[in-house]
Amino acid sequence: MKKRATNPAELYDPRDDMLQELADTIQSLLKENTLLRDKISVGQFDATEVERIDLAQRLEELRKANELLEINNRSLTHSRNWFQNQAAQIIGSRNYWEKQAKKLQRLTNQGGQNV
Repeated sequence: MKKRATNPAELYDPRDDMLQELADTIQSLLKENTLLRDKISVGQFDATEVERIDLAQRLEELRKANELLEINNRSLTHSRNWFQNQAAQIIGSRNYWEKQAKKLQRLTNQGGQNV
């Protein structure tokens, strides 16, 4: 049987740090890639320099707004999942106690008839 770790130091796994660092690096590279693609798109846009600057600023604003919306969406999804889990547990509990009440009612009714 496996011994459960009670000390937080026993739960620490240095691989978790490495995974987090790799995930951060991937996110950083994805952002850099997106910025480079935006610069290429703006550079190929057939317009005046002012319009290109305006387009680049608009793209940056939209990317930031999109990032905030994605964070908000993840938060809402997490919250929804938590509430659905709580509701499922409460429904299961209610069903259990409803069955117990019906059994008790049957036993009570049978007891009164036998007397």
